[in-house]
Amino acid sequence: MKNLLNYGKEVMNKTADKSRVLVAMSGGVDSSTAAFLLKEQGYQPEGVTFKLWCHGADDRYREIVQRARTICSKIGIKHHVLDIEKEFKETVVQQFVDDYLSGITPNPCVYCNRTIKWRHLLATAYRLEIPYVATGHYVRLEKNVLSRRYEILKGIDPSKDQSYMLWQLSQEALGRTVFPLGSRLKIDVKTVAGKLGLHTANQKESQDVCFLPDNDYREFLQSFSPERIAGISRGELVDENSNVLGYHDGFHNFTIGQRKGFKMGFSKRKYVKEIDAVNNRVVITDNEHLFSRQMIVRNVNWVGTMPEKTIEGTVKIRYNHKGVRSIVKAISEDRYLVEFAEPQLAVTPGQSAVLYQDDRLIMGGIIVGNDKPNYQELNHE
Repeated sequence: MKNLLNYGKEVMNKTADKSRVLVAMSGGVDSSTAAFLLKEQGYQPEGVTFKLWCHGADDRYREIVQRARTICSKIGIKHHVLDIEKEFKETVVQQFVDDYLSGITPNPCVYCNRTIKWRHLLATAYRLEIPYVATGHYVRLEKNVLSRRYEILKGIDPSKDQSYMLWQLSQEALGRTVFPLGSRLKIDVKTVAGKLGLHTANQKESQDVCFLPDNDYREFLQSFSPERIAGISRGELVDENSNVLGYHDGFHNFTIGQRKGFKMGFSKRKYVKEIDAVNNRVVITDNEHLFSRQMIVRNVNWVGTMPEKTIEGTVKIRYNHKGVRSIVKAISEDRYLVEFAEPQLAVTPGQSAVLYQDDRLIMGGIIVGNDKPNYQELNHE
């Protein structure tokens, strides 16, 4: 695909109509209302629905496409369908599996937004000569007049803010994106959808990964990659000093903070603190030792202006995390040390860490590890 910055310039030059916008539509209440509101605001929206891959639900995306098509017809806009099932499976789904079988806990939605959703949104918009794209995410977007950078702000509805999921987006992608719902409350969006007669208005919202409708990742891993799962043998449950406390049926059955599935009893509750995929070991500990005072992040993307040395703000270590005051400092070209003002529970490698200053998203990165990091090892990954 062409460079996204050139993409914007080329499309703007091709068409004098700057009101056209391509809306990612899933058939749900948010994307449907976003398309309607854009039309009400004088834009000329067109909907696009991606046909993805879903484990054990072959009819899922046929239903989604039909629902989105019906809603576009009701609103009175064009609807497009893009089949990217094969690519989605080979990138997002395969990466999810590879991460889990490497002993980390991935966040596939964050990865998908950059590698699949926005890339194909922009490519499709370019092909259709549409200058802007839009989604139903609850975030706001501003251009900083001093830095001239596009900055992501939290949505005004704290219960629906989705800025955490978008930290990987580039400046070029943000410069072509419209977020119609960022300044609205979810209850108001549902009211608009209800008045429109959209059957999605009272639709139950799913918190599951889109390709795992039942959210059972263990069964999915067994089905998707049976040979690799079969190669994972019985392993050791150990404490933080490597003393063997028991045995497990495979490290892939555990996530950081988990307190069940040990198949044996202990005098005190035990929780998973670390997963050693190479040695098929699971480190367990007491609750009080599950807290970390610091962590390392990598693959950082600066949405706001990158500081010269250190930066302070509030860091979220998972989507539903309330955030903690932290200091972030560079320790190598792409490694940052995050020091928490208060110890944090179950810092999980593979998850996203996102830094905010007030409502403004400054940067995000992938959590590598926590407490007493081996800097030499991290710098040579």
